Amino acid sequence: MKASVITLHTVDNYGSAMQTYATKKVLDKFGYTVEFIDYWRKDNLPEYRAKQLLQSRILQKFKFLWGINKYSQRVATLTLSLILKNRKSVMQKFLEKHIQLTDYRYNSYDELKKNPPLADIYITGSDQVWNKIWNQGIDKAYFLDFAPAGKPRISFAASIGRNHLDEDEILETMKLLKKYDAISVREQSAVDLLSSMGIPSTLILDPTLMLKAEEWKKIAVKVEINRPYLLIYQLNPNPQMDIYAKKIAQKKGWDVVRIGFGTSDKKKSGICIMLPSVEKFLGLFFGASCVLTDSFHATAFSLNLGIDFISVMPPRFGTRIESILELTGTHERLLKNFNDFRICERSINKEHVYNILEKERQKGILFLQENLTRGVSI
Repeated sequence: MKASVITLHTVDNYGSAMQTYATKKVLDKFGYTVEFIDYWRKDNLPEYRAKQLLQSRILQKFKFLWGINKYSQRVATLTLSLILKNRKSVMQKFLEKHIQLTDYRYNSYDELKKNPPLADIYITGSDQVWNKIWNQGIDKAYFLDFAPAGKPRISFAASIGRNHLDEDEILETMKLLKKYDAISVREQSAVDLLSSMGIPSTLILDPTLMLKAEEWKKIAVKVEINRPYLLIYQLNPNPQMDIYAKKIAQKKGWDVVRIGFGTSDKKKSGICIMLPSVEKFLGLFFGASCVLTDSFHATAFSLNLGIDFISVMPPRFGTRIESILELTGTHERLLKNFNDFRICERSINKEHVYNILEKERQKGILFLQENLTRGVSI
């Protein structure tokens, strides 16, 4: 039996790589041959993304380059695209070792519709696959609209990433999702949103949480850092996080260790480990005394490993973090004031978190058992 999965495996961050890996490991347990559709939208390509970033509000400090000349624009684009390529290569090397991709690389929904991969079941994977803003419009590929008629379609912990849909996407989203045989999502806000449209769904864990800490430890590579440390994994520009990290680390007697993506990270406080392999990324979490992050997956991973953490709400798509904190009863780990240095004194009931995650894993397994296959023991 073959399962064909489409997810955001081309996104250049660690969370996306880890959820893709976890999806494969979970589905393996049901006896399926798992193949991921090698789907690359134009905006996933480094040079295209570099041009977008340089024109966006995120990197307004570079806007002077666009008013000089075409040569300067080209240099800036190539420089940033090289950084993005390096980042993407780290993730792709990891995935190449662990997952099977389709032989054909699809560059558009139309290509996928004309020549879909053959499979017994088609699955929308996790991450923000149904987020119109992230995907720059409704991308029918992530709604399995290419799957041959009569073949079962399900979603595995899909994410909308928002708590509402725009008026212009409601009807099309309903039409696409009503073709599914079963839908599971990873946020309560998505369950509520789909319910309001008359579409039933099941809340299950993100794939990274479906694997226990012991399973992640098998592939983690230890990073030798001799002193206790605060690990920073930051996805969004926020100078206050750096200031806060220095202050709380000083108060707790920790070193500061940062996972870096570009040269600007090297200028910030602490030890900067540039683009570690996914295995070393995991090792950094296992060794941390505490994690400071604005990432959903880093928050989820900290909960899974039983590590103290402090979550900072990102500027957008924060419902993902709110949902996992709500589920595990760990709201107190959300930093609402950068003058709150007592957050680490509010202990996490790790046994309670572990029991909740274990209960939710069983719920996810039940969903998959009912909708993937019958009578296969895992």
